[in-house]
Amino acid sequence: MKKRTLGCIGLLLACLVLTFFSIAIYGRQKTRAQPVDMYDLMVDVSTFPQGWYIESGPSHPPQGKYLRGETESLFLQFIGLEGGATHVVCRYNNDLQATVSFYVDNEFLKREAVVTPWSIPHGWSYESQVADRFKFACAELVILSRFRNCTAVAQYDEYVSVFSTRMSPEYMTLEDLESILDAIDERMALYLAEDGE
Repeated sequence: MKKRTLGCIGLLLACLVLTFFSIAIYGRQKTRAQPVDMYDLMVDVSTFPQGWYIESGPSHPPQGKYLRGETESLFLQFIGLEGGATHVVCRYNNDLQATVSFYVDNEFLKREAVVTPWSIPHGWSYESQVADRFKFACAELVILSRFRNCTAVAQYDEYVSVFSTRMSPEYMTLEDLESILDAIDERMALYLAEDGE
C-alpha cells in the first residue's frame, strides 16, 4: 500500500511539473512595452518611523544577493535607531518568470540563521490588494545577536518586491511595517498603471 501511495504521489508531482513547464513554454507571457523606471518603484524613507535614514542605495544588490535571473534589480538599505531594513525590486523579462521566482526562490527558507519557524504574527491582517501574489512572515534570527525579522515578498506583473526589516516596539512596529508595505503597493499601482496606459 505504501508503494502504491508513493507512486501516486510521484505521478501527481510529475503531472504538476509537466503542467507548469507546458504553461511556461506555451503559455501567454505578458511583457510591458517599456520597462518602468526602477527608481520610481523603491520605497521612500519618508514612510518609515522617525529616525530612519537611507544607508546605501538605490544601487545594484551586493554581489551574490538577490540573483534570481532578473534582467534588472535595485537595492536600498535603511538604518533606524538599532535596526535595519532592506528593499529589493527585481524586474524579469515577463510576468511568468517573475511568478517562477516568487514560488521557487523562497526567501523564507534561505536564512541559515533562523531560530524559530517563519510564521504570521498574531494580529497581522494586511494582505496586498495590488500585488498578483503576496506572502509575509516573521521569525527570530541570530546574526551576531538574536532579533525578530519580518519579510514581505510581492509580485506585481514582471516585478518582484522583497522588503525585510528588524522588528522592535522601539523602532519598527507591525503598524509601521503595514504603512511601509501599503506605500510600496501605492507606488507599484501608480507607476505600473501609468506605464500600461
